[in-house]
Parts: sequence; C-alpha cells; structure tokens
Amino acid sequence: MNMKNISWTQINIILVIAISTVVLLCIFGGIFYQTDRMLVQMDDVMEMNDAWIIETNEDYDSATDLPCKLEVTKGEPISISHFLPDKLGADYGIAFRSVYNQVQVKVGDRILYQYGVEERQPFVSSPVPNWNFVPIDSQYAGELLTITQVSNYGAYSGLFPSVEIGSRSALLYRQWLRYGWGILLSVVLLCLTIGLGIIAVRIRRQRKLDLRFRYYLLLEGAMLLFSISGSPLLSIYLKNGFLFWLMHILLRMLIPILYLVFLRGFVQNKRLILAVDLGIIDAGIIYIVAVVLQLMGLLEFPFTYQTLEVIYGLSFLVITAGITIGWLKYKRKELRSVSVANLFLSAAGIGNLFLRPNHLYQIESTFWQVSVMLYLFLLLGAVVEVLLKQMEERIQETEAAYSGQRSMAVSMMNPNFLFAALNSLLTMTKTKSGNSAKFVFAFSKYLRYNLDSVREDRIIPFLEELEHISAYLEIQQLRMPELKITIEDKMHDFQVPARSIEAIVENAVKHGIGKKENRGQVIIRSYERRDAYAIQIVDDGIGFDTDMLYRKNTPTSMKTVRERLEQSTGAVLEVKSRLDKGTIVTVKLPKNNRQERQLSQDS
Repeated sequence: MNMKNISWTQINIILVIAISTVVLLCIFGGIFYQTDRMLVQMDDVMEMNDAWIIETNEDYDSATDLPCKLEVTKGEPISISHFLPDKLGADYGIAFRSVYNQVQVKVGDRILYQYGVEERQPFVSSPVPNWNFVPIDSQYAGELLTITQVSNYGAYSGLFPSVEIGSRSALLYRQWLRYGWGILLSVVLLCLTIGLGIIAVRIRRQRKLDLRFRYYLLLEGAMLLFSISGSPLLSIYLKNGFLFWLMHILLRMLIPILYLVFLRGFVQNKRLILAVDLGIIDAGIIYIVAVVLQLMGLLEFPFTYQTLEVIYGLSFLVITAGITIGWLKYKRKELRSVSVANLFLSAAGIGNLFLRPNHLYQIESTFWQVSVMLYLFLLLGAVVEVLLKQMEERIQETEAAYSGQRSMAVSMMNPNFLFAALNSLLTMTKTKSGNSAKFVFAFSKYLRYNLDSVREDRIIPFLEELEHISAYLEIQQLRMPELKITIEDKMHDFQVPARSIEAIVENAVKHGIGKKENRGQVIIRSYERRDAYAIQIVDDGIGFDTDMLYRKNTPTSMKTVRERLEQSTGAVLEVKSRLDKGTIVTVKLPKNNRQERQLSQDS
C-alpha cells in the first residue's frame, strides 16, 4: 500500500471540516433547544391517547390508552375509535406512525385515508413503517373517528402508537422536534463527506489516494445515505416511504462489508487479516442471500431488520474484542485508534438498549445517532493519524534521497579533474596565455552545471546536457591540444538524466585518450531511429576488456550510468571496445517512454 499520499494542506482541510461540523452541531443544538422551550406553549397539537374504544367484528369490547399492543393474530383487522373534539380549526388533521400495517381511517362511514390497503409491493407483501397524516375537515367535529389496522406479521399486529391532532404546520413542527436531530446529523455528515470528497479528488488527480482514506469515504457516504433513508421525515415530504425503507435495509446489509474492507487496511497480523477476510466473505454472502430472498418474496423487511440487528451487533462486539486484543497483546499500534473507536461504539450500543428497549417502531434514538456520528469522527482521527505517519515517513525518505543525490553529485564532480583544471589555469596565467579568458569562461559553465546537479538530480533536455559536455571538452582541449572533438547533433529533442552522457564522455577522454598520451579523437553523435533516440560516443583510445565493464560501482562508472539511464528513461546501453582500437558507446532511449512521464510529473 502506498504510504506517500497526502499533504499538510489536505490534513488541515480535514481538521477544519471536523472542527466546523462540531461547532455547527453545537450551534444547531442550541437553536433546537431554545426553539423547543420558546414555542412549546404556542404549539396547538393535542394528544388523543385516552379512552380509545377497541372494536373487533363490529362489537365494542373494551377501552384502551395509546400507545398499546393489542393481542390479535396476524392478518386479523382491528379497529380503535375515538370522538373528535367539538371544535376543529382550519387545516386540521391527525398524525400517527404505523409499522408494517395496512391502515384505514374513517369518520362514520366515510373513508378519509388509506395506506397499503390492497396494494401489491414488488418485494414485500405489506407496507413499511410510515408516518400518516390524515386531514380532518371542520365539518367532522364531534364525530366518531375509527382507525383500522391489519398486519401480516404477528409482532406488529395490534400495534397502535400515539395519535396527535392539530394543524398540519404544528404537527410537522412536532415531528421536527422529534426527528430533526437525525436530519441535522445527516447535514453534518453531508458537509463532512463533501469536504473529504474534494480532498479525495485532489489526491486522486495526483495518483496518491490511500485505500484507507478511500474506504473511509465510502463508509461515511453509506452511513449518510443510511441515516437519511431511515428518517421518518422523508415519508412526510417525499411520500415514498417504501423506496427509502428499501434503501435503508440494503444499506444496513452493505455497511458491514464496507466497514470490514476499511478495517482491513489497519490490520497487519496474519491471523487478524484472515479473520477480517472471512468476515468480508460472510457479510457478502449474507448480503447476496438476503437480497435474492427479498426479491423472491421469501424474506420480509421485519425479519431482515431484526435479524441483521442481532447478527451485526454480536459480530461488532467480536471484532472489537479481536482488534483490542491485537492492539494490547500483540502491540499493534495501528489498531489503537480503531480499537478505542470500537470500544466507544460498543458501550454506546449497550447503553442504547436501555434507552430504547422497545425496537418495534424501528426508529433510531437521538443518543444512538449522535454516538454513530462521534464514532465516525473517531475513525476519521484514526485515518488522520495514519496519514500523519505517512507524511513523516515521506519527509524522511525525501531527506534520505536528497542526501544520497547530493553525495552522488559531489562525487561526480571529479575533484582530480577540478584540481588539474585549476593548475592548468594557474599555468596559463603565469605564462600570460591568450586562452586563459576562454578557459575561465568554459570552467565557470562547467562548475555552475555541477553545482546545479548537487541541488537536484533531474531529467533535462539533451541539448542542455550537450552544452555542459561542450564546456567540459573545451577545457580538456585547452589542457590537451592534440585532442580532437567532433559533435554531430542531428537530433536533440529528447530528455536524459543530468550528467549521465557527460560521465560517458569523461570516461572516453580520461581512460581512452588520456592513456594514449593525450592524443586522439572523440566523436559525439545524436540521431533518431524508428523506435528510439540514439547517442553515440566514439573514441580511438586504447580500448578495454568489456568483461570488466560493470564491476566498478563508482558515481561515474559505466555500471552506475547504465542503472540511472534504465531507471529514469528505460534506456539501453551498448558498449563495443577493441584493445588499441577504441570504444563505441551507444545509448538508445525509447520513444514515449518513462522519461516523458517522469518529466510531466516533475513539472
């Protein structure tokens, strides 16, 4: 896994987003709290929960208060009745929640509202949890209101929640007070997801997107959709509760898979990796089987919801225990932050069982929603901790690489040549030679190029390298009058590593011509072939045994030059030499190769 993939700017963006969302949460929390206290007296919503008459088979059996769970079998219709207030204002109605029940509301013999009655859903045989608002005209004041429900599930048959009456605006306000926190947390998650998505796009463009960051973003996006799709307010405004409840169930099955994939990036122990992989496979099988059975009508929403709640709850506790043991027993520091986050969510889940002991209405408590939000922030902290570690490693690697490049560049400057050149300049100055000014100019160009290479090892145009080679050869010609130089640059629109070709020329002059009493010729050619650019360095020096060519490992040796050319440009180095005849070195640089990609990355 690539560990060099983020900058301080992106880390700061993550921190700003995290702090901003916390501040936003506090501000909106205060607004909700103050709004609740200021407007509760102006709220005209009344609860109709007392003395509802239970009616079965047109007989009035008894009375009950709401909410209640009446003892009836699945598929058996049951009705409750209550007289409406004597005075009803404009835009009045009743509101109540139903859970997997077909609903019918009547005033006298007039049907005012139906939900799920004689409807065939494509995947299930009964309606999903829904918030029902039934407008009541003022003409029905004082008349008998009847609510009839039928459920195909025994657990939800006879389940009647609270019934409220009031104006539509007041009823909506009451729902916002109850479920607005979920929407607020979803907005916070949305802001965080958008911000992290922007960072991911920037990292992706640089081809440096870490897998853990990517899967955290997917996990957070899935949690956002899960939170939104499970909000009761959606069925109020969008009036398509089935679609969003289907999305809610599918995301409930998908999130564990994304979480385990995210967790795998923090696991290094082989046993833990095997356990996580098995968990991913099991979660994937559960997802596929549940979807197929749901499509075939063999598995229904209530069973899926409750079963997955138990399976995933127990599995999460097992995973938390495993990574905590991996952190404490095996000293896996990379699991520390994830373990702390999981322990927090486990404790919150256990506490939520006591805060919300009745799960029949299938509405997440505000405590649980806030806990999940904090858990995501803790996981984000684990990701940021990893990224900070990556940055530190990247800095250390960069410093080490720069130190190595600097040492190599200093070694390539060839101190013996520099001292010899300075001695030649001293002799020219003493003898008042007319070539001293020309020598100083060539030497300054050569020295400046070398100093630039000390600061940075880079890919440069061949023409720039050729200028440096010309300066070097001009110095050598002034020191070695019988040295002949020929440059045939028919093509120079390509890139080479700095001081790579110059090192080959130095070897030709020093070892080829220098050992032949400083007499000889060096030819430098550059030309274009069908599939490559070619550079030839030819000398008529003493030659050498090519079997000894790649044994030395100095900064200017042929072995080092060949490795630099291969790694940076994919070039091929060919050497032909005959004793007392000379040497031909050919460098072939493939067209459209890595040197161009390296150049674009450097730019």
